[in-house]
Amino acid sequence: MSKVILVTGATGKQGGAVINALLDREPKKFVILAVTRDPGSSGAQLLTQKSPSVKLVRGNLDDVSALFEEARKVHPQPIWGVYSVQISVGKGVTFESEVAQGRALIDESVKAGVKHLVYSSVERGGDEASWDSPTPIPHFQSKYQIERHLRDVTNTGKPGAGMGWTILRPVAFMDNLVPGFPTKVFMAALHNHLGNKPMQWIATSDIGVFAAKAFAEPERWSRRAVGLAGDELSWERFDAAFTRATGSPVPVTYWFFGSALTYAVTEVSLMIRWFASDGYKADLKACRKDHPEILTVEKWLAKESSFETTRHA
Repeated sequence: MSKVILVTGATGKQGGAVINALLDREPKKFVILAVTRDPGSSGAQLLTQKSPSVKLVRGNLDDVSALFEEARKVHPQPIWGVYSVQISVGKGVTFESEVAQGRALIDESVKAGVKHLVYSSVERGGDEASWDSPTPIPHFQSKYQIERHLRDVTNTGKPGAGMGWTILRPVAFMDNLVPGFPTKVFMAALHNHLGNKPMQWIATSDIGVFAAKAFAEPERWSRRAVGLAGDELSWERFDAAFTRATGSPVPVTYWFFGSALTYAVTEVSLMIRWFASDGYKADLKACRKDHPEILTVEKWLAKESSFETTRHA
């Protein structure tokens, strides 16, 4: 019997990557319930064209009970797995709303008898250290709260003890780098604070691969919280990778634009300062052992980015 997987954020980068990875792995072994606010949107319709295994579920994380009810109408077979990702930044999004959505999805999954939940969090200084490191960054702190709720409600003796889980903690997204001035400003801010200190990066497609692994092999991935990174580059090495892949150096503007960004946006300032003082500490060797094809920045630029490139993947 196929495993029914409910994927939140289905039309976003992460949810879409999870759907692609499940379909690439073993499409006949999964029924994918793709959660979307608007099933009629072009993004949602594109999902249904990928495979008959993908079914759209109208709903949102502000009413998780209604979402699960709608999912049962779309496909009566019990939901076996849930991929949980919440929006951290955007119109109407607050620290409290993200935490409330994340906790509610966990609680409803326990109530529905879900067997395995994969939660997309953020790396905060190492697989073990992250458990006790909320960091000064609000949208990292929210994920810290959700992680601890997941662990607490599934402890021995608790109602959720029978639900397995995997926490994926990605580092900085390569996919946030796109041609244009905003990326140049962000890179200027990074360079201002990090200098040549190495920084870790991950492609969202690889987050999807790890989520698919957790759903396909739950006994191996259950109750594991792992940092995800595909590359770790100093500014010089990052610049070299960009030059090899695109024929041009890292897109960056004058330093004072980067300073203006960190001055004007507190959340960005806190995050970049944390990159400089502490930083991501995912285990790259372990990630590559689990997923040998994990993308480096250079390979991502050539294979998946929207930058014009001079080499093929």
